[in-house]
Amino acid sequence: MGGPASLEPRLSASASSGNLVTTISFRGVITNGVGKHVELHVPGRNEISHAPHDWPVTLHEGSLNVRIVPGGYPSLFATLGLPEMIRSLDTKAFPSDFEIAHHEFGNNRLGPVPDMPHKGSAQVWRATLLANGRNHQCWVLRRYGSGVGEQLELVSHLHMRSAFHLTNGQEIVVTLEQGNTQRAAPVLPESRHG
Repeated sequence: MGGPASLEPRLSASASSGNLVTTISFRGVITNGVGKHVELHVPGRNEISHAPHDWPVTLHEGSLNVRIVPGGYPSLFATLGLPEMIRSLDTKAFPSDFEIAHHEFGNNRLGPVPDMPHKGSAQVWRATLLANGRNHQCWVLRRYGSGVGEQLELVSHLHMRSAFHLTNGQEIVVTLEQGNTQRAAPVLPESRHG
């Protein structure tokens, strides 16, 4: 858990790797979810063989929802010609840490369809939630075909609202870390990094 930081969305690049994009940030506000994520069973580390070592054994029911504000999207989207929409994450332009298949969830009401064979499966990123001047570790879970609109869904082993003293309407920043995958991370032109 870190100290104070800016609430501006950012795109970070590793100094040792030039313009390699390693994190993307979204600026938004805490909001109520649609109420269905609490019914979804997200499998813990012992329930799926491909989960990273730091994925929680048990996740708190439900998610913390963050509505992205206008101008709160990472510049990577514009650089890659993607719309400023949460569903741009579905293009896999920014690699996730791992994916959870549709059938690995319990009570998953989103399922594959012919034009979207991955619907109901999810990408998962390590993330940092900046709120109240402090950084808190969590995860972002994005199911393909999700109807939550312009919201990120954050999950953790903790009830984040109470653990981090969060309220609806509170401004926060969510930073996703590039996944540890074999896919290459996006690279920005020289004039656009930083």
